[in-house]
Amino acid sequence: MKRALLYTVVAWIFCIGFLACKKSVSTDSSAITIENISGTYALKGLTWTFGGFNFNVYDSLDACEKDNLIKFNTDKTVDYIDAGAVCTPPEDDNGTWDLQGDSLIFSSNYSNAKIQSFNGKTLILTGVADGETGATATTTLEKQ
Repeated sequence: MKRALLYTVVAWIFCIGFLACKKSVSTDSSAITIENISGTYALKGLTWTFGGFNFNVYDSLDACEKDNLIKFNTDKTVDYIDAGAVCTPPEDDNGTWDLQGDSLIFSSNYSNAKIQSFNGKTLILTGVADGETGATATTTLEKQ
């Protein structure tokens, strides 16, 4: 009788252990995918590198530009939102974006950008500085 009870207890422990052990599905939010990149971002840093010198462009932006948002939609549209203090004229805009390897490809007047890093919240991009031949821009965006 004790042996049957022991086998029953061992069988139950095995069943509970077997049912409790399920494969975990990785949801790596830092993987560079359209779904993970999509979201609304605030500008947190902007530097230009030219001739070996780094320039902090973010600090020289108007307050109305520092609080703007960029919304990458999953349908590959992008909205530039003049949030907070509105600039004159307002800087609202829209366009399209795409992910090709480790680069974001933008429509309209915006340059393409290489993804330097992405941890699921902070997105760091590099590309040609707007209107500056030979200058590289590094943009830091933070997901809201």
